[in-house]
Amino acid sequence: MIQDVTNYAWVCLGSGRLLLHYIPNMNINVIKTGSICLIWMLCLVVSVAHAQSVEEVLTHYYKNTGGLKAWKNLKTMIMQGVYPSPQGSFGFVIYKKAPDKIKLVVNISGHEIIPQAYDGTTAWTLNPMIGGDAPRQLPETVAREVAANAEFQDAFINYQQKGHEVSYVGTAEVDSVKTYVLKLEKNKNNDKADLTEFHYFDAASYFPILIKTTTPSGQESLTYLANYQKTDGRLIMPFAIESKIAGQTVNKIIFKKITLNKKIKDAVFAFPE
Repeated sequence: MIQDVTNYAWVCLGSGRLLLHYIPNMNINVIKTGSICLIWMLCLVVSVAHAQSVEEVLTHYYKNTGGLKAWKNLKTMIMQGVYPSPQGSFGFVIYKKAPDKIKLVVNISGHEIIPQAYDGTTAWTLNPMIGGDAPRQLPETVAREVAANAEFQDAFINYQQKGHEVSYVGTAEVDSVKTYVLKLEKNKNNDKADLTEFHYFDAASYFPILIKTTTPSGQESLTYLANYQKTDGRLIMPFAIESKIAGQTVNKIIFKKITLNKKIKDAVFAFPE
């Protein structure tokens, strides 16, 4: 999803966010009485209590997408795809490495642009089209956002140890699909910036198909996850993402290939001195 925050445009990927581009000065969603009713209500209570298990939803989610062990063993990702835009489609590659390294490389008209990179310490960018050939550190406010969203591991894994809270909200329909809804309150129990997300899991497959949050400007932001496929490893991930703000589609991302646990040197992410 593209999220306009001052002079920065963000693309949200799953529960994390990537800085798509940084442009200085850019202006930028009949109950019956009696014993039958009592029995019905008791049955309902049992049913709801059963559905309210956060761990049950997450257990099915990880099992159906390759297994929790495989998710925990995930150390690197290389995600190749295309981003259709009004100016035309362009290719991109995202490099990610545990615990908190990330780099986004975009190719526009033959120019290689690095809208965002974070080496675990420094957040930086390189855009020859507007900022010259020299890489530069991102402004402090943006750097904090980049660092906060560079966490590699899925937020639901060991969420309590990370200071997050997860609660079961109930069921909801997303485009006529029944879903189980989990509320993820990131960093509620630590000193990092809070962020609340609602994750909608398909009741049949337990694949996450929607993430809902609120932008800093108060607009509803929706990220739709679709076209789940097996990666080159055993994990199953969404290969299509559509983001909407205030009901309007703001971007679509299509992954062509996702490579897991391929060795990536730390130098790939490092700020060039």
